[in-house]
Amino acid sequence: MYKLFLFFTVVCLGIIITGCSSTRRTYNRENKFEKEEGTLIRVLLNEQEGKYDWHVESSVYLSDSDNELTLIHPGNSLSVSNSRDEININVGGKNFRGREFYLAAAEEDSSLNYNGSSYKGTLKIIPDGSEIRVLNVLSLEQYLKGVVPYEMPSSNRKEYYEALKAFTICARTYTISKLNENKNTFDVYSDTRDQVYGGCGRENEALNKIVEDTRGLILTYNGKPAITLYHSTCGGYTEDAANVFTKINAPYLRGIKDGEEPYCSISPKFTWTENFDEQDFIRRFVSAGYLDNQDYTFQSATINSLFRSGRINELQLNFSDRNNNLKTVKLYGNNIRYVIRTADNKSILESNNFNIKANGDRYIVIKGKGYGHGVGLCQWGALAQSKQGKTYEEILSFYYPGTKIESFND
Repeated sequence: MYKLFLFFTVVCLGIIITGCSSTRRTYNRENKFEKEEGTLIRVLLNEQEGKYDWHVESSVYLSDSDNELTLIHPGNSLSVSNSRDEININVGGKNFRGREFYLAAAEEDSSLNYNGSSYKGTLKIIPDGSEIRVLNVLSLEQYLKGVVPYEMPSSNRKEYYEALKAFTICARTYTISKLNENKNTFDVYSDTRDQVYGGCGRENEALNKIVEDTRGLILTYNGKPAITLYHSTCGGYTEDAANVFTKINAPYLRGIKDGEEPYCSISPKFTWTENFDEQDFIRRFVSAGYLDNQDYTFQSATINSLFRSGRINELQLNFSDRNNNLKTVKLYGNNIRYVIRTADNKSILESNNFNIKANGDRYIVIKGKGYGHGVGLCQWGALAQSKQGKTYEEILSFYYPGTKIESFND
């Protein structure tokens, strides 16, 4: 996969061919340079308005949907822009205009490296309204090799192999479900809107073998791909999907106890604490539109109701303005995390399983458990089960009861 890193409106991408083969890549008009076998997936890497420049440091082929256009040698620059819903590429004084373009390494079986990371597949550039979309097209199994190391919180220690197998099956099932949506231009995002994909930079033999050993295996329910939601740390009890994602009510996504002694207690986020300055805390509610200005004082918080898992269903927060008029704000379910966020404001709150109180120093203290929405497979819980000798079949059956492992016909 080839990844395009955009610096505001200017991109400067250095490509280094890392494959050992010196064989020239043969253009395949029907498969657009793709040498991968099986199902292909289109990953959206970037979308941006305007124009960018791309400096090429190693030979790449440029093609459109029908023909190879040119071999671009190191030292050349591509200027890419969107004009009237078409892509315009200028390279070496030559202009190419069309609805889609492809870039591929000139050497067969090569990967493209930049900024310390490596990517396999084909880079596809298309217009979308006034934006330029950059996609990576690669095989499903190669894509998974770039997901597992970035999504699972572990090294490739052998004691965790069964958990890694279980997760790989979850990730593959999720991807198949996204492919079945038949989107027009791309299948998945490369970030947390779907699954984090980082290319082949963290690939290693052990993790690649796990992907190959589970090749084609997915989780099903009543003969269809299951909804394989997952999260980092459940904090002792997973959550009913309907309490987080109102449109999902799968019977195998009901909250369960994560062992008598919680499996995920090994997680660094099993318990956590966030300390907020009062004014910064209030600012979160102004930004979210719950308070009309910053001139409020935090008075108290009341947990009005809890889900069976211990996570908060309804949180009531009481503020007073400078005239001592009371303002009550109510937050519900997983939305609590999006409004309050972490103290450094870099991400949403770890979970909605917490207690909250003010101390005498104009600080608000939140102490909680778990990390993530809590639905489906608990990644740290799976790692602990693997370490205790559970198989990937047992792990998947535990977190998705009633599902089956079946082979996807690629």
